[in-house]
Amino acid sequence: MTERPAQSKPELLPLPDGVASGRVLVRRYRPGDGAAFFAGLAPQRAELMQWMMWPQKHQRPEDSESYVVRMHAEFALRSNMPMGIWSEAGEFLGGSGFHAPDWNTPKAEIGYFLLQSARRQGLASEVVRLLIQYAFEHMQVNRVSGTCDAGNAASANVMRRAGLAEEGVMRAEARDHHGRLRDTLMFGLAIAGYPAWVERHGVRDLAYIS
Repeated sequence: MTERPAQSKPELLPLPDGVASGRVLVRRYRPGDGAAFFAGLAPQRAELMQWMMWPQKHQRPEDSESYVVRMHAEFALRSNMPMGIWSEAGEFLGGSGFHAPDWNTPKAEIGYFLLQSARRQGLASEVVRLLIQYAFEHMQVNRVSGTCDAGNAASANVMRRAGLAEEGVMRAEARDHHGRLRDTLMFGLAIAGYPAWVERHGVRDLAYIS
């Protein structure tokens, strides 16, 4: 595949609202999603905060509704592109999406979390694979990446199973929200490797959602 050009007006890209497989939907947050987000997050806020600080900001349902409304708007501007993860029945399972895409390169970094009830089913790696295809096919990126704390073995294994190459470890790369220096694992896939990735890891039954 050929290199993609920089996107000077990414807000004009005709992006689908989401992407789905036969068992999971990953889509842009919508006003009204806050209640489901808060209900799913609240019981495991403390567990998620082992690795992330943002759950602390969701103390009340209106905090979560404010979040999804703001993220809906940021998605439209392509400045930040978080998405919710939903079951076929409409149950909220977690969140994923892209952290502040770099439209000059262009490149996108994937993040994700799953509620405990949705884990150990291969859903996280399936979500990452869906978003890799979304990014290369619709966002027209040259690179997709993901990072995690070097101590977070479960998150690292999600990216390995999704077919992202482990590119190295950045020592003492950041101070986490507990105040500790952390090593960060880097995973990625460049456009030159995307056709081979599709053959080996692509989701065959995906559908894009408007």
